[in-house]
Amino acid sequence: MDLSPDRAQQEQGQSAQSQAYSYLLAQIRLGQLEGGTHVVADRVASTLGISRMPVREAIRQLASEGFMTLRSNRGAVVTALGANEIVELYEMRAVLEGLAMRLATTRIDRQGLDEADIALSRLDRARVNVDRFITAHDQFHDVFLEYCPRPRLVGEIRRIRRATEPYLRMTLKVSSTAVQNTTAEHLELLSAIRSGDPETAERAMREHVLRTNVEELVPGGV
Repeated sequence: MDLSPDRAQQEQGQSAQSQAYSYLLAQIRLGQLEGGTHVVADRVASTLGISRMPVREAIRQLASEGFMTLRSNRGAVVTALGANEIVELYEMRAVLEGLAMRLATTRIDRQGLDEADIALSRLDRARVNVDRFITAHDQFHDVFLEYCPRPRLVGEIRRIRRATEPYLRMTLKVSSTAVQNTTAEHLELLSAIRSGDPETAERAMREHVLRTNVEELVPGGV
């Protein structure tokens, strides 16, 4: 997963605002810009070789999506999530992605199941590298989301996944069992959707998402 500023600049057809948005979102997702970090538009503009105005527009867009907070005395800061907020996001994702799984179960075909098998193998091979593991993790979940006929639902699931990604990265880096447990859980998810029973698949997805230990994501707990 190449989320570097050089790559952001090289994207063909991207507007300056899109470049700034992609760069800042990537830095937040990677944990390079931690919660509470003050983001200076001039510095971002200099890094990307663009003017300040599109950077400011990108910051406003990220603020509207909850990734940044605009403060009158400090300007833009990366939104810091507390334990209760992370719990709420995971609860929301469990319900939403459970519904998406229910809807996908009756629509997924042999090709989709084969793609899920491939994605699961990729996930297993990526266990030694957190960046590759998270990319493979998202690709696995996206296989099922491709068969969900509710685009707004899918968009909200992906937004929540991005919002919690920095905290997931921290857990995977410090926990010796998190990656192994996550791989096993995804095998269970694949078995659930293979059953062809929407209720079984929905329940499996909800349980999978809610297994997340927020006390590991945020030191100090709820």
